Amino acid sequence: MLFCCAKIYKLDHVDVNVVKDVGSSCSSKSVLFDKSFSEIIDENDYLDDGFKDGPTKLYLSDDWGSYLLHKGQKFESVQDFRDKLRKYAVQTGFCYVLPRNDSLYVRAVCENHGTEKCGWEVIGFVAPINNCFYIKEFNNIHTCKGVLRNQTHRQLGSKIVRTCIESNVFLINLSLKPADIMSNFKSTYGFEISYKVASRAKKRCLEKMYGSESDSFSMLSWYKDAVLETNPGSSFVLEVEENTNRVRFFLPLEVEENTNRFQRVFVSYGGQVKGFKFSLPVLYVDGTFGKSIYKGQILSATGRNGDKGFFPLALCICDSETEDNWFFFFKHLKALLEPQGRVITFISDRGGGLLKAFNQVFPGNPHLFCFHHFRYNLTQKYRKKRNAVVLAQVLQKFFKVAYASTESAYYHHLQALRDEGGAEVIDEFIAEIPLENWCRAFFKGCRYGIMANSIAESFNKWIVAERSMPPLAMIDQTRMKEMKMMSERRVETKSWTTQLTPEMEKKLVERMHKACSFRVIASQESVYEVRDDEYSYSVNLSTRTCSCVKWQINCFPCPHALSAIQAARLNVYDFIDLYFSAEYFRMSYNFPIHPVSNVDACTEESILPPITKRPAGRPKAKRIKSSGEKKPIRCGRCLKLGHHNRQSCTEPLNGQQ
Repeated sequence: MLFCCAKIYKLDHVDVNVVKDVGSSCSSKSVLFDKSFSEIIDENDYLDDGFKDGPTKLYLSDDWGSYLLHKGQKFESVQDFRDKLRKYAVQTGFCYVLPRNDSLYVRAVCENHGTEKCGWEVIGFVAPINNCFYIKEFNNIHTCKGVLRNQTHRQLGSKIVRTCIESNVFLINLSLKPADIMSNFKSTYGFEISYKVASRAKKRCLEKMYGSESDSFSMLSWYKDAVLETNPGSSFVLEVEENTNRVRFFLPLEVEENTNRFQRVFVSYGGQVKGFKFSLPVLYVDGTFGKSIYKGQILSATGRNGDKGFFPLALCICDSETEDNWFFFFKHLKALLEPQGRVITFISDRGGGLLKAFNQVFPGNPHLFCFHHFRYNLTQKYRKKRNAVVLAQVLQKFFKVAYASTESAYYHHLQALRDEGGAEVIDEFIAEIPLENWCRAFFKGCRYGIMANSIAESFNKWIVAERSMPPLAMIDQTRMKEMKMMSERRVETKSWTTQLTPEMEKKLVERMHKACSFRVIASQESVYEVRDDEYSYSVNLSTRTCSCVKWQINCFPCPHALSAIQAARLNVYDFIDLYFSAEYFRMSYNFPIHPVSNVDACTEESILPPITKRPAGRPKAKRIKSSGEKKPIRCGRCLKLGHHNRQSCTEPLNGQQ
């Protein structure tokens, strides 16, 4: 402390008095300070937190600088040496070139070897006895300038990043986006990588785990057998198209070769089939586009649990949303649903191919159309009117028509809609769609308050990362995601103490509070009149109906019904659908999806990728003008030079890539 004070007050010397004993004389000595005294002071001790140097952080890349040590060092293989050489150069801060690089001999020199005569050099060879790689010559002295570790490095490519992320937690979650990989790599290894490097590294991880995108189709036959063996009760249908090709080896010999080309696949796991029996009897069916190089469509059937969450049931990968593909999907879906003996209500966006196939496979099942798609279709009718005020009023009145609970209310709101939007346009639009498929007043059955295909959209967003993967990787990663979700929800229910699921229990409490304001008058057994200050309602507890119709539409007691139930001194839980109970929720997730091991993954069957077609739509005749000519890039899907990338590519593929 004495020396610190002397430095602060800029003293050249200080007198030190030493007292040996009480009453005795003291001795003094003068201490002089030289320039080296400044090294004793640490400025961080006197700076505010914002001005101090942060602590030195340790990175996983710190060990890379010790990968090359001495002559005679042994490596497992020549590839192991190349990987460690890259990491050594990145960590040390220099770039190298390979004058010779083959399967037996490698020579690397500093890139400044020709310009600045840098002497850094390493030479190695593969020993034929054990196929290990040994360093023969190693000069680890750089005579050039600028050997310094930076946050970026030109030779820090996807190969190095792939070896890093596959050995850490990144490989467990293949749905990580390239931006997340960039952030994690910076915090873990201390280097900045580009988006392209992160994306290519993720692709290399997928290829190492599942093979290339074209090879993944052949592995589907092995995966089918593995799923059916480990998950009893599952449905895994793989359809391939048999082709006969003439292969000419040399004139005049020609041989006919039979090949199998992927057509479509249907997947549903036994745990999902058994658990769906305890979910609501509704299914949201929808199709979304795949984003791998082979594009295609992903058809899905998603249920709904008693807590307003989605319950995945089945998945199908095909080339497009045609009537034939939807028929294939519905046919195998029906085989799963028929043994349960329930009438399932379907919700869809009424696509052309979907409607025709649905009417063939499920002719008697209720079918609801998504209300949001109707709103978009109605908007198209007024697109040329160029009047946003009129359109807003039309949509507002159309909402009331769709949500009308009684036929009289429907016709009342319909007349208001015709007056606002024009009778000719409205009548033509409504005539195209059966009323029972979209209006609540005409639907016969229990629709659980459903008006939109939102559950299917939620599922499509949930698997948005998996949609960019090859078929095998997409199916397997989706299976693991569903398996994890079912396990987490199964554990979550152990802490529940309510009789209903949390969302429905909350809804019941809110409606019970509203029921306190009504007056109840008994008419006869199970029949009551419920009144407020303005309206009266008729409630029949034996048929579970109310004149407000909300009990029938939502399959959940309305406040009027709850008021009548309490007046009858009955238990309100006896009038609530079992699908909303916590017990049914537990049962729906009581059947797990079992793991699928790939330690013995192999297949002898060869399945070629599908031949992709150009998507529908008129090709652009004129290029998009810009201020300057764009430099052509190589597309990661079709591998052609142009001005499009992997996502916007529409080039047809022949299935050989």
